[in-house]
Amino acid sequence: MTDIRDRLRDADPLRSDPPLPAEEIAAMRRRVIDAARDGRGAQIEWRRTLALAAAVALTAGAGIDLARRTPRAASLPDPIAAVPAPAGSGRTQLHFSTPGGTRIIWTLDPAFHLTEKR
Repeated sequence: MTDIRDRLRDADPLRSDPPLPAEEIAAMRRRVIDAARDGRGAQIEWRRTLALAAAVALTAGAGIDLARRTPRAASLPDPIAAVPAPAGSGRTQLHFSTPGGTRIIWTLDPAFHLTEKR
């Protein structure tokens, strides 16, 4: 039974390729070390991080400013109001309006009873 390691070695496409010459390995190593010494990649990362932090701070500041300017819920009209029906009927209406403008009116009848048993 072959294990996964043997299968991976057999299927490796680079196994049959000759190794890189020493000059090419040294040239790649020099390019990597020169890029690390240059440090431009780190500067770009700091700039991105700083830009992201500034965007977060501006968004938070705008949210705080908007919250201060928006009237509190206590000063808004009550969306639920009980309105008594005409005298003698015993019914009460409950009016409710959503912030989107939908109006719901419930009529409560104290004499209402379900006739079927559940």
